[in-house]
Amino acid sequence: LGVAVSNILRAAGYDVRDANYIGDIGMHVVKCLWCYERFHRDEEPASPEARGRWLGEIYAESDARVNFRKDVLDFLQLVAGEDPHFVATIDRMLKYLWRKGAEGEDVAYLLGRIINAQPIKDDLLRQDAVIPMFWPIVGDQLRAEVAAPKPYVPIEGEPEPTMTPAQRLARWETLAARMDDWWFAAPGWRDEVRATFARWEAQDPEFVALWETTREWSMADFRRIFAEVGATFDVWFFESEVEEEGKRMAQDLLSRGIAEISEGLPVVKIDEKLGLTEPTYRIMPILRSDGSSLYSTKDLALTRRKFEEFGVDRAIWVVDVRQSLYFQQIFKILELWGFAQARHAYHLGYEMVVLPEGVISSRKGNVPIYDDIRDAVLTRARQIIDEKNPELDTERKAAVAWDVALGSLKYAMLARDNNKVVTFDLDEALSFDGHAAPYIQYAHARASRILEHAGESEETLLPQLDGLDFGALQPEELGLLQGVAALPDEIERAAAEYRPLLIASYVYDLAKRFNDFYHACPVLSSPRPARTARLALTAATRQTLANALALLGIAAPEAM
Repeated sequence: LGVAVSNILRAAGYDVRDANYIGDIGMHVVKCLWCYERFHRDEEPASPEARGRWLGEIYAESDARVNFRKDVLDFLQLVAGEDPHFVATIDRMLKYLWRKGAEGEDVAYLLGRIINAQPIKDDLLRQDAVIPMFWPIVGDQLRAEVAAPKPYVPIEGEPEPTMTPAQRLARWETLAARMDDWWFAAPGWRDEVRATFARWEAQDPEFVALWETTREWSMADFRRIFAEVGATFDVWFFESEVEEEGKRMAQDLLSRGIAEISEGLPVVKIDEKLGLTEPTYRIMPILRSDGSSLYSTKDLALTRRKFEEFGVDRAIWVVDVRQSLYFQQIFKILELWGFAQARHAYHLGYEMVVLPEGVISSRKGNVPIYDDIRDAVLTRARQIIDEKNPELDTERKAAVAWDVALGSLKYAMLARDNNKVVTFDLDEALSFDGHAAPYIQYAHARASRILEHAGESEETLLPQLDGLDFGALQPEELGLLQGVAALPDEIERAAAEYRPLLIASYVYDLAKRFNDFYHACPVLSSPRPARTARLALTAATRQTLANALALLGIAAPEAM
């Protein structure tokens, strides 16, 4: 999304600098390094290319360990809210729990919480072992529901379950495999993570050295992926580089009276400072009470750096749509500071990408890795190219399959409103007949093939343009001419709205118009001068398709 917006803005005449902001420090990094030191030191893969992905797996494990109790109790609440058969048997299940030695107060607490599908708090349980005692009983009930399934009966006004009985049992089994070890260890692990964070704050030399080593593992992987997808950056910002600057800025905000101490926390009461009576921007903490940094600490410093060091008129942040209020708060605080550019700062949000199986989540460890998705798309693209054009040599097939695969991935995301969830469907993304990149790329390849068979190119046709004569202009010719001529206006509109979707829709429509023209208006068999005119229109269409696809970062193969 960010690459496409930059391409479109440049095409519209703006001076653009592409920047990347690497979150190379923060609690997620600290948890990952804690897990590495605690459980996996010196276990990293021998191949440097594999270490970035391996670190991602360590992060997922660290979060699963530290949040194990929360995940268990959240699962119980989910089952209580979605599974009426489970709730109907709760009296019997809790009776078994009481017979196993659970205290009556804990049994009563669980009864009330499960019947009402309310959150269960482990610090309100008298016996720390009561949930591990209860877990086999929960599993027995879930297994019984899978063995003797009952039909789901929708209830008006209530949402449908998010998990099937088999999925609930599978989730229970995953948690059960770790219950005996992780339940009792999790509170201590949280303390260890806090201690590890303190080591970062104190810049412990050993910890900083480990951080530098593992950061390079991640950066090597990032650089490889960015190179593959054609993303280049003029500036690389790193979260670790603005942390201390952000802390100093927080102190400046306090000294200027923009920020204040509220309940021990440095905050900016934005609405109050702006004189707003209705809650709009609310209150933003800018430091923790112990003086350590927050995301806001660093983002304030980063944005100021963009204004002061790079003199940008407008900063565009391409970040998850759920951060919309957060960025509005950042921009308003900088306005209060006195940066006029902050009024023009813009948060371009995007929604999640999901697979048909469900939402992608790196924290839960079920996130599909880029390499896996790319390989799956590439394999299928190669199969399609083999079927459609078996005469191509092996090297050419591999190159075309790569262009089609990467184009399919990009177009599937850019051809949707960026504020809506994108469901990536492999078959839809690789369709040669539907609203997908291969359909557009194939139109470009078809135009290339026509010109090749005619022995013509843009260069040879250029001297023949004087006195170009279509004869009786056909509706398909007129529609295609209008489509080709519309690109500059579409670029201006997409740049003004930061919406690559407009270009994605335009180039699909242009491909469709060209296919209509191809079937209605013979080119090679037409007599002159109509043949020359149609060849010129074909060449103009081919170039326009390539230009529009390039704005989206998508290649335009000459053969498919």
